[in-house]
Amino acid sequence: MMHMRLLWFGIWLVGCSEPNEDDTPSFTWTGGDFDFQTVDVTDSCLNGALEILFMPDGPDVPHHFEYPLYLPSYDEMPLSYSIDLREPFVGMEVTVEEGPDGQLSIRDSIMESVALGAGTYGDCVTTMSVYADITPTSANSASGDAQIHLSDPRGEDERCPILESDPCTVELKMEATR
Repeated sequence: MMHMRLLWFGIWLVGCSEPNEDDTPSFTWTGGDFDFQTVDVTDSCLNGALEILFMPDGPDVPHHFEYPLYLPSYDEMPLSYSIDLREPFVGMEVTVEEGPDGQLSIRDSIMESVALGAGTYGDCVTTMSVYADITPTSANSASGDAQIHLSDPRGEDERCPILESDPCTVELKMEATR
């Protein structure tokens, strides 16, 4: 009788346990060139003044990057290479690594001298560090979040803005398609 109770208890445990969920996506991610666009921006540097740099047609109009970006497959990572986004964000060295949740992660990519915009800020440049996580959403698309840290504004004509903090952060939400 005891064996029968143990057998029923075992069957009950198996029947009541939750299925083992597999976090593996239902598609295969391969590397390739992707067209990116910024779909949202939050500027914590100049009280919103830098939002136009990342979404020049306004907050409701996604802004397409000028150049496609290569995203590696998982078996290529870590991979270091140079990317061009759009002027003045060109020639940025990045290393893409697989993040803990399967995202493509970029950490502390630095551009030493990025122009803030000749019109308002004269010859002011700043150091820019980028942190980004890009998540494959299908075999041909991805979404991502980036934090751009600006620091050390400098220029000869003394027209640099005063940042809300140094470094300060601009946050971007992005979408990408193959």
